[in-house]
Amino acid sequence: MAPLIEDWKAHCEQIGGTADAIFATADVKITEKGFADPTYLSLTLLARTVSNLKAALTLLHASRIVEARTITRCVLENLYWTVGLVEDGDTFVKQMRDDELSHRRSMGQAIFSGEHQLDGKVEERLRTQMRDLNRNGPVTKVLNPKAVAGIRGDFKRSYIFYAQLSSDSAHPSVTALNRYVVADLQGPGFDTNPIVRPNEVAETLEYLSMSALGVCVGVNQILGGTPGGEQLQARAARHDELSNRTRDGSERDD
Repeated sequence: MAPLIEDWKAHCEQIGGTADAIFATADVKITEKGFADPTYLSLTLLARTVSNLKAALTLLHASRIVEARTITRCVLENLYWTVGLVEDGDTFVKQMRDDELSHRRSMGQAIFSGEHQLDGKVEERLRTQMRDLNRNGPVTKVLNPKAVAGIRGDFKRSYIFYAQLSSDSAHPSVTALNRYVVADLQGPGFDTNPIVRPNEVAETLEYLSMSALGVCVGVNQILGGTPGGEQLQARAARHDELSNRTRDGSERDD
């Protein structure tokens, strides 16, 4: 299993290199849409993905499996949002904007409905922001990972992976909390360093590769293709090869 894990890690690092190549060779013009341009937003998603990818690999190197899986979940979310931009373009950008406005409005309402003591200038600034938000009319929070993953049928199935990472790592579920329980009658019964199983490391790296590679493909498509994106075919072939080795089981530990 160790050679397989090292190959997965090297492959994920290569995906990061391909993302850098896409950045370096992208010909992006600033339009009147500014930050709301799907092309611009796709590049911010790619940047976030590279950052997440590096963080997940660092955490795996430090044997922090829970935290690595939580960050991998973020990369899956990046993939869903990238697919939203690929499929729906400006319409999805508007949904992102509406979702942001809804979140800000909810935060403001929570502040003013509580017993928070605000500085006079701060309160006035917040009230002004709330009035500006209310001028936009009613906004409903419309985006969530499950709904966005369903924009394309072939990506909808990957939500199972997202839900798995949420349940066993990202959320304090019974399953996730059970990682920290140790059957040791002589000790405290808890361990802040959960057991790291090689097969779970390989699985995490596979999810990380799948989602990061998907973001690269989607962003490259939005950009209309880039010289750096020409590496994607080789990265995809390597992912398939490693996935087959992972499923083959011949490299699993007994």
